Amino acid sequence: MKGKKITPIYSQYEINTILFYGMMILFLPLVLVFTYIFDVDSYLDINKFILWTVIVNFTISLIGTVVLLLRKDHLKRVVKANYRNEFFFLGLISIFGILGVVVFYDYMGGNRDYIANILVLIFAVLLFTLIFLGRKFFKFDYMKKK
Repeated sequence: MKGKKITPIYSQYEINTILFYGMMILFLPLVLVFTYIFDVDSYLDINKFILWTVIVNFTISLIGTVVLLLRKDHLKRVVKANYRNEFFFLGLISIFGILGVVVFYDYMGGNRDYIANILVLIFAVLLFTLIFLGRKFFKFDYMKKK
């Protein structure tokens, strides 16, 4: 057993916590993608809409945190060998989150000449984060040779 690295096994609670807070961090950008697709900014004041979306996001975060804490004991007992589907879900959320950050930048009056730079920067940060989370928590290392 010498030299063999033992990787810890994470429960459904840790995975659900990562997914929930990932969703809550990217909630505003996700909503803004759909407002941009359906041209909601022409009907509503986008600044007020963003304010109310942040308030709803904060409320959902509080409620979700309480629910996670109430179900902690049950979710700690649920363990899977890998969490591939959950990792793909987090990746999908991240893709739309990248687009949403660019939409948010555009709504706030940012210079459109820098959108490509912002996309590359946010993509690099999210890719690094996904690779780290995939290796450590989701037991999914798509960069590793078999």
